[in-house]
Amino acid sequence: MSIVTRRITEDDKDAVFQLLADRWAGPEMLLDGELIDASSLPGFVSYDGDELVGLVTLIKRDHEWEILTLDSLNRWGGTGTLLLNAVVDDARASGIDRLTVRTSNDNLDAFRFYQRRGFRLERIAQGVIDAEREKKPEIPLRGDYGIEIRDEVLFSRSL
Repeated sequence: MSIVTRRITEDDKDAVFQLLADRWAGPEMLLDGELIDASSLPGFVSYDGDELVGLVTLIKRDHEWEILTLDSLNRWGGTGTLLLNAVVDDARASGIDRLTVRTSNDNLDAFRFYQRRGFRLERIAQGVIDAEREKKPEIPLRGDYGIEIRDEVLFSRSL
């Protein structure tokens, strides 16, 4: 694997914006009713040569960091794990003792990914995505495996 993972720099901004536009219908994410521009957040990128193949964006709080987005363009190739490991190492070095991540109820692949890497199911917020869809109608009604997208699921990991 010739993947290089490093912090996002100013030189990555256009590629980060494009990846978020392609994979998330734009860089604006709804979180607790607030629009957040994920392309302006800190995080890590993974490149295979000159090609951006992965991205993780973070909301950094005093005692916990939240993963807002994590994308691997070559699924099952280890890029997601490289990105998550970079986040874990950086969080530990910064004295952070907890990571969280939210996903939708349909994202069974994310459920498996995070639980296999030490995250635990913490909370289900019923109807959150139904409400978000009113502000961001491009959120699809169904996701992977034909499951209706309705609820938000929070995972957490102690470091």
